Amino acid sequence: MAIQLNERDLLIFKLISEHQVLLEKHIAWFISGEDKPVLIRDRLRKLFYLDYLLCQRHNSKLPWWTTPTKPLVYMLSPISRSISETTGESIDLFDSEVQRHFLEVANIRMVCLVAKRAGEIEDLNWITCKANGDVPNRLDAVVTLTIKGEARKVGIINNPNYERLQQASLAACFTGDSVDIIGIVSRDENHQEAVRKQLLQYGDNFDLQKVLMITHHNLYKSGITKACWNSAKCETINLFDGSPSAACNSIPWHQDTNQIHAASA
Repeated sequence: MAIQLNERDLLIFKLISEHQVLLEKHIAWFISGEDKPVLIRDRLRKLFYLDYLLCQRHNSKLPWWTTPTKPLVYMLSPISRSISETTGESIDLFDSEVQRHFLEVANIRMVCLVAKRAGEIEDLNWITCKANGDVPNRLDAVVTLTIKGEARKVGIINNPNYERLQQASLAACFTGDSVDIIGIVSRDENHQEAVRKQLLQYGDNFDLQKVLMITHHNLYKSGITKACWNSAKCETINLFDGSPSAACNSIPWHQDTNQIHAASA
């Protein structure tokens, strides 16, 4: 049975093309704009049944996913790739670790949207970065946040291989991508500590106050505007103006996920 594709369907294809894989809740938030996130489950199921979307249950446990069943992940099918003029991917989108990375980036976008809806930020512009051919992307996203009329351009790096966080690559984010600050989001405190030690190697040759770190858990708990972002020198830095902030304690990663404002909220 064929269906008439509407503007929302095409927007769904565009969003999945941008993020590679998305959960139902991501899609609902991203297409809702200023309004309350809409229920689109039936439409996604129909698009799947008619081969416009691929759908599977994520294969591994996600710490921030609170329901007993594993989440459904949506991807573009060959038909929708053709409609949205999206080329095929060289990476395996069915790999659970690949999916987890993309889902975490989408969670960060959701955290920003939650802050915008709450009035904590005035405007939000999100750009998901993609690799250019065989050249890997330096950033996972570039997000411009406006607070009190001042715009702040933040480069987001999600749970990177810390050994690849080279000084030249980070410097290129400021010159080539024109970001004001880089935010590195880690999956846990151990990874964040490894990132911190890597950054400390650059010493006085690099402004370490412009590269800030946080864990996913702390970001979900506190939100983009209230979370404590730390420099490699263990300073707490204000994400929006780069100034030192009052010290605040990080929240250890416990499985208290009831308050996490991510895709499972």
